[in-house]
Amino acid sequence: MQKPRIVLSRCFSQPVRYNGGIINDDFIEKLKHYVDYIDFCPEVDIGLGVPRPRIIIRQNNEQKVLIQPDTGKDLTEKMNEYIRKVLSNLKNLDGFVLKAKSPSCGVSSTKLYKNDAVIGKTDGFFASAIKKTFPYLPIEDEGRLRDNQIRKHFLTRIFAFSDLRELMNHATPCRLVEFHSKYKYLLMTYSQKNLKELGKIVADGNMPFNQKLSKYKMIFYQTFAKKSSRRRHANTLMHIMGQISKQLTRKEKEHLLSLIEKYSKGLIELKVITELLRSLSYRFENHYILIQKYLDPYPEELNSFLFHK
Repeated sequence: MQKPRIVLSRCFSQPVRYNGGIINDDFIEKLKHYVDYIDFCPEVDIGLGVPRPRIIIRQNNEQKVLIQPDTGKDLTEKMNEYIRKVLSNLKNLDGFVLKAKSPSCGVSSTKLYKNDAVIGKTDGFFASAIKKTFPYLPIEDEGRLRDNQIRKHFLTRIFAFSDLRELMNHATPCRLVEFHSKYKYLLMTYSQKNLKELGKIVADGNMPFNQKLSKYKMIFYQTFAKKSSRRRHANTLMHIMGQISKQLTRKEKEHLLSLIEKYSKGLIELKVITELLRSLSYRFENHYILIQKYLDPYPEELNSFLFHK
């Protein structure tokens, strides 16, 4: 499985927090083994020490400014200059994991001040710029990743985007067809409309190949922008079942349909059904189902975190 390339806040691996601390997060420690990452700490990188006086985001008329209250320093322009330089050099990425609540890295979780009062939450300066520069890539912080559904969606996206990046680096018409085939049911789960559109692009015999790749890439990214639903998963499971339905006994069909119904009602986990479908596909030697990314959108080992509250 191709390793995603992500940006990670440096405080998950080094003691660079404002208080000299390091963030220990079990999931991120596990994730590090399955990704290639580069790390940044914008606050340290612009010259602030460790430990250091805290900085805050303050609403100043129509603008947000980055202030160090204890010293009175306005760090806005210095931070923005650093961000412009860093983001202009970032390429070949699949996602971001940043530090929650940080004035530089928080994802919709950073306190926003007006004078000395908190008036709401906002993105940190670095996180805000990332969203504008890479609108198609997932950006999360460790707080949001404690939500099982957000975590599953994040993992699905970074591994799919890593696969897509590898395809783009070694693209041939044959490889594009193979790629689209193995992502069929995962794409279906997120958008049947986009699946059809991507299929038309792959099958178009008149479109120049570079144009085909560009269009495919754009729509592929867009497809995973929003989380899927149990209803869409159930629809995908029915389609996969249709691939082997003629080989199933009546009792096996009834059992599968019963499991899909239970999943739709939130009574069982998706993995119960996908593992059964995998076993049946081995028995019937259905290679088409077995190659589907829907069955394994990311490494199995990362699933161990998905049922912990």
